[in-house]
Amino acid sequence: MSEPSPGEFRDLVKGFFEQIPFNRQIGLEMRELDLEALRLSASFELRPELIGNVWKNILHGGVIATALDTVGGLTAMVAAYQRLGDISWREKTERLSKLGTVDMRVDYLKPGRGQHFICQGSILRTGNKLVVARMELVNDASELIATGTATYLY
Repeated sequence: MSEPSPGEFRDLVKGFFEQIPFNRQIGLEMRELDLEALRLSASFELRPELIGNVWKNILHGGVIATALDTVGGLTAMVAAYQRLGDISWREKTERLSKLGTVDMRVDYLKPGRGQHFICQGSILRTGNKLVVARMELVNDASELIATGTATYLY
């Protein structure tokens, strides 16, 4: 298989994102992918099954962590793909299929109130085997709910 064009690559990343069963479970949908700036965003709506505090109607912390990790991981995958450079498409996909979270820190800054949430990821550093990403989750009032920093091995 030949190297995909930037548009084809965006479609491949989106397709991979949509294949992850847990993303479908929480309703996480990829919104944007900026290949130049290495930024990715996704969003989801509050649903009853995502609530952690039923008295205050607050998003569960595990859902927040999941959104941050998923967006960070997919952003890291794109950065690693670019870092791998001129190796064959087959070698790249084989290497990227092993991408996994090594470490993640989540800072919960505000209760997860709102109806719509957007999670954005960006790259802090890409090395030969590790990628470090920073993620943010905001609600529909543009309040910063949580941040995360994660390291991914590829």
